[in-house]
Amino acid sequence: MAPLAKVLFSGVSIAVILYGIMDILSNFEQNKCHMTYMFEQPEYLEIPLSKAIKDKFPRYGLYVYGEGPYARNVEKLNFQGIPVLFIPGNSGSHKQARSLASVSLRRAMDKRTYFFFNYFTVDFNEDLSALYGGVLKDQTEFVHTCIKKILRLYKNAENKPSTVVLVGHSMGGMIARALFTLPDFDHKLVNTIITQSTPHQIPVLAVDSYMASFYRNVNSYWKEFGATNLSHVTIVSTGGGHRDYQVRNALSSLKGIVDPARGISSSTISMPKAWVSTDHLCAVWCKEVVMATVRAIFDIVDTSTNQVSTEANRRMDVFRHYFLSHSGARSYTRSWTKELTLDLEATWMMENGLTWEFARDQVNDPTYISIPIERQREDTFVAVSDIEARDWICVCKSETGDGRCKTCKNLSKYGEAIPPSDSWRKVVHVNLKKYKTMTHIVIIVPRTKDKVEVMGDIYRKDDRHLSYRLPGFMDMMMTYPESVTQGTGVLTLFNDTLFYDLHLLNMDLVLKAFTVKLEPKKCSTAKPDLHDGYMMKLHVPGSNEDTLSFNKLSETGSLQVKLQSGNIDYNEDIRLQVYTDPSCTYQLKILVSPVQMLGQFVRFYGTLLPGFMVSVLLMGVMHQLRCMAKDGICPALLDAVEANGKPYFIIPVAMLLNFLFQLPAVHQSLGEDSAFLPDISQLTSQGLMLRLLPVLLYLMSVGLVNFQCFVIDIGMKFLSRIFALLCSCCPVPTNESRLLPVFLGVALVLSGVLCGTLGLVVCYFICIIKVLRTYHVLRQDILDSRVQSRYNLYLTTLLLLMWMMAVNLPPLIVWLKNIQYFIILHNDPSCLTAILCILAVGALFVCDDPLSGKDYYFPCCIGVYIMTVVLLLYGILSTYRISYVVTAVLVLMAAPQVVSKLNSSPPQKDRNM
Repeated sequence: MAPLAKVLFSGVSIAVILYGIMDILSNFEQNKCHMTYMFEQPEYLEIPLSKAIKDKFPRYGLYVYGEGPYARNVEKLNFQGIPVLFIPGNSGSHKQARSLASVSLRRAMDKRTYFFFNYFTVDFNEDLSALYGGVLKDQTEFVHTCIKKILRLYKNAENKPSTVVLVGHSMGGMIARALFTLPDFDHKLVNTIITQSTPHQIPVLAVDSYMASFYRNVNSYWKEFGATNLSHVTIVSTGGGHRDYQVRNALSSLKGIVDPARGISSSTISMPKAWVSTDHLCAVWCKEVVMATVRAIFDIVDTSTNQVSTEANRRMDVFRHYFLSHSGARSYTRSWTKELTLDLEATWMMENGLTWEFARDQVNDPTYISIPIERQREDTFVAVSDIEARDWICVCKSETGDGRCKTCKNLSKYGEAIPPSDSWRKVVHVNLKKYKTMTHIVIIVPRTKDKVEVMGDIYRKDDRHLSYRLPGFMDMMMTYPESVTQGTGVLTLFNDTLFYDLHLLNMDLVLKAFTVKLEPKKCSTAKPDLHDGYMMKLHVPGSNEDTLSFNKLSETGSLQVKLQSGNIDYNEDIRLQVYTDPSCTYQLKILVSPVQMLGQFVRFYGTLLPGFMVSVLLMGVMHQLRCMAKDGICPALLDAVEANGKPYFIIPVAMLLNFLFQLPAVHQSLGEDSAFLPDISQLTSQGLMLRLLPVLLYLMSVGLVNFQCFVIDIGMKFLSRIFALLCSCCPVPTNESRLLPVFLGVALVLSGVLCGTLGLVVCYFICIIKVLRTYHVLRQDILDSRVQSRYNLYLTTLLLLMWMMAVNLPPLIVWLKNIQYFIILHNDPSCLTAILCILAVGALFVCDDPLSGKDYYFPCCIGVYIMTVVLLLYGILSTYRISYVVTAVLVLMAAPQVVSKLNSSPPQKDRNM
């Protein structure tokens, strides 16, 4: 590849990543969440724990939330309410329970309920639980201890609770589920779990083996015992939507882990009465989300016992109402009145037109709007209303023929709340074919001093349910730039229509992204203040991740059309539902969004790039070893990657092995959650595996590695010149052979005793000094092939050490953060690999003659190739395995020199001779 081509290829790869990251961080709706405010000063009162517990968990604590007079009551530790335990997540604070606790307290005071909630919260000392799996077991055991302690605090309560409601944010949700895997945990202590932005499926980054094992054990347990030991547990999981770039929505799903009869997966963007996207931290304080959660917690209480209901089905009905399908009623309705009685003497209005509207500043008398449904062509009815009454729509058979009915069948439970969230706006769709014996639909408008708007539309389904085939990638490129600026499709929505249902065909990849623009053109309404506006809804079947957009008549609506999960029901079409104001004509455009596509690529596949980048590096290492064995010279890593980094050298082998592992017989023999299954099997189960994905990621990694190699090479050469000017002792000193083992010994001691990554840091700086001095020597004689080979190999070693540092950085951060509690990092996942890595690098530097082992490099080439295949099989999602592979490769690089040095050592003379 020519130098210019390399630069262009690397530039394209970097641009894709940068634009994708920019899209993830910036291209979403503004934060529509409102802050929750306290009415009095919040207080966090520590619950005293026994000395044995404090000694076992010195960094952790248990607190109870209080404010105002209530705080003075809880100081006495005399609890009479319902216990709720908040579990913070990665780097989370126990103070994050404030919003839920304060809103719950105010609701109990305002509603004057006979019950209230005591909010306890765990202090994990802001542990980095998403980056270091070594703390997860301790956190789980401490929460178990806290639950038992909390229930003991209610020994004098009038209604003693037998369960604790768990609310977990981020990794706190995984801790809540992990409790049930403890051998001594009583499952009856918990029957309700609510998780916020929790990655249930897999960790965001599998940074160590403890994390991977934790997830594997927890999810396997829930899959195996969900219908037996855990049948009494109901669990709700909410994701944050597009704004949460730390935990994408698909990871927060419980699909395949919890039975749908006992678990609900939702998103804050589709959560009724919320409809906001929350970032990872916003989920705990967003007023819209907090209010919905608090209402749900209140409604699962059994008023006969003033404790959480023991009926799992009832709790699930409540959660479905608040997190999935809100009917639009003011409060949760457990049972609906099937038949309504109507007042024949009230005001009745007959609406015979296909589309009609009822808009009033206020309604002085109860009014019934009667719509005949016996039509020749029309078979569907839709109504949009902001009537606050619970029972507002029904269907009846008029005996008098004038549209009046004495009784009617209630249809209100089929309503669906729609934006804006500060109204009681709702919509109902009625299939008229199901009510052939009925004659009229009746809208019940009660007396009210508030504004009322009701719109109805009877239509033929085939006229409004349209299909549009979205363009494929080739079509997008062929029509660029018109597909981006003018749109791939333009549709005019005429007035006197209320609803359109556009089926979006060919929306079959998470990489596809579009923007829908809906612009009101002509509005004939005389009183625009009576009209709320119009709405668009992207319905994604089988995901509970619908996206909604509401706009005033004076605004141009915009809605992003992109998938938040690859694991959806492709048997149904993704649908764009448009609820218009009948007084306006609209123009709808569907625009291709290339930047959002890059964002989708980075969002779903960005975490796979480290594994592929290291595999490209290893292919370069393989070529360097082969050249030293064959030609007696080590080429530069850039040239080695160009020569041996072709995707067809490695990808077909990895894909063939993946195919073999995916065979039903092999898959079943290993088990669904086996650690021996390749990482791609997880991508397949999530619906993210594409046919050419490995090739695409590998090619992009080649561009990124070229850039990385170039920058490091230039940087080292520049630093070497700087140090040569600043320090006269830059050439290799005579006592280097004695200092090098000392520093390597220090690195080994630090890794083995304190923290593995700490020794890697020392080894990394030793490697930098070695590279700088080697290049200084090379500058003295640029034609010296042995020094050139030494420099190229050491630069490769530096790059491999850099990846070792990056993968093992979390343990070092955890060690530094908690050094006041312990100087030795327990459960250190980096210890063994760090020691082996330091020994291998030390051997390379002590031998200091790469060409001496040329006779042994060919077997090592095969070993490096095998390790590269292993990395592509098991290290693209399981990031922690990168360090295993890199360590093995460093050992293979050092072994030939060690063997050669041992063989070339002069034999010792026999003393007896």
